[in-house]
Amino acid sequence: MTDDEGTPNGPDHEALRVLIGPYVLGRLDPGDTATLEVHLDTCASCRADLAELTPVAGALADVRGRAPALAEPPADLLDRVGAAVEAEGRRARRPAAWRTAGVAAAAAAVAVAVTLTGVRLAEPPPGPFEPVPVAVAAPGVTASAGVVPHTWGVEVRLSARGFDAGDRYRVVVLGEDGRSYPAGEFVGTGSRPMVCNLNSSVLRADAGGFEVLDTAGTVLARSTFAPPRA
Repeated sequence: MTDDEGTPNGPDHEALRVLIGPYVLGRLDPGDTATLEVHLDTCASCRADLAELTPVAGALADVRGRAPALAEPPADLLDRVGAAVEAEGRRARRPAAWRTAGVAAAAAAVAVAVTLTGVRLAEPPPGPFEPVPVAVAAPGVTASAGVVPHTWGVEVRLSARGFDAGDRYRVVVLGEDGRSYPAGEFVGTGSRPMVCNLNSSVLRADAGGFEVLDTAGTVLARSTFAPPRA
């Protein structure tokens, strides 16, 4: 490791690390988003934090999308949870494990609050699988993909082979608002085929495609989605 700014030993590392919570919740402004994504391309530690926090963010989005059957929870419940997580993110010296626990606790708090309001939540069946084109820019890589819309966001099902075995790759969903939303990571399997289910909190109607990037931030594969059916 080096002592450069933004690296695990650098003075900017913790300041960037605490932006991951707001980032996975979609609450980070575009300037900070761009700065953090540059840092993620070079910091394995923060990428590991991102991979750990992304499913929790999906759980929070899931609660937002579900329909109440008995009673309506407080309208600002998830906004309060999101604000609490963002406030935790400002504690720049809090260890990553504590920050992760804080987000998980926030998700648990949502579940408890929903239960106390007497709401019975049921997940509607997911929408149909939608094949999407994939343009590959990496030699030796072949890939196909499809998306499945959910109430909490969009699922990308990626089938591929040829990504370098053992190397890490990051997937982002491209929003119609011009932002990139994290959808998870995978490890290349070389010549062996792989299937990845990648999830992002951007809704299908707001998603314009996805990209697969290596640790240097180079786009190795890209998909552009057709406009969703009305």
